[in-house]
Amino acid sequence: MRGLQRPKGRVIDLAETDPAAALNWRLLEQPPPGAPALLWPSIEHPTQMRESDSKKIPSLELIGLRHKENSEREERDVLLSCEAFWDAFRRSRFVILFDRYSDHKLLRRLQDELEPSRTRTLETLLLFTGTVKRADNAALAKAINDTLVKAKSQLVFHYLDGMETKSAPYPHDRFAVTNGEFWHFGGSVGGIERCLTAVSRGWRAKDVGVEDFVKAAWAEMAKGKT
Repeated sequence: MRGLQRPKGRVIDLAETDPAAALNWRLLEQPPPGAPALLWPSIEHPTQMRESDSKKIPSLELIGLRHKENSEREERDVLLSCEAFWDAFRRSRFVILFDRYSDHKLLRRLQDELEPSRTRTLETLLLFTGTVKRADNAALAKAINDTLVKAKSQLVFHYLDGMETKSAPYPHDRFAVTNGEFWHFGGSVGGIERCLTAVSRGWRAKDVGVEDFVKAAWAEMAKGKT
């Protein structure tokens, strides 16, 4: 499956169209809300299993408790991740996610975040993912798209799953863009990890060269060079 797009809710053939050209890339010109910063996804308190980011490496106790909680949630629920990122996600109009190792954990979180009652501002979501667990991920992506179609959402959801995990030009690292802010993840996009992981935010997406890279990678996937 190359892509899902609202409002028709169908698989699109990227070889026959150029959907990247229709996106509002001007949103990348928006400045980040603050200076670059390093965050450590953690929990609020040993007795409160809620997402809470720390500017310092969390204590071993909090690291262990978060690991235990996410291990128990992994097959049945949404995992604790980076509070700041998902807050920015909910406030954004244009989001790009690049994670060629993504699996059901990210798709499940997106499914939760994209419930019509929760998503109010998002207009365009691009999810670039790889070939790992391709069938399972595609089924979840289709479920998300079906929900958007049923709700008559105006959100355009592009799901592209052709990145090979060991091939150029696709990156090893994971990154995301929320409007004009660029994020880099030590683990999965959104900080959806059981173990200690770090998130870097606050970089200007326009300065990083996101638009040119995404267009080039998207065109490469459209050619079937995956």
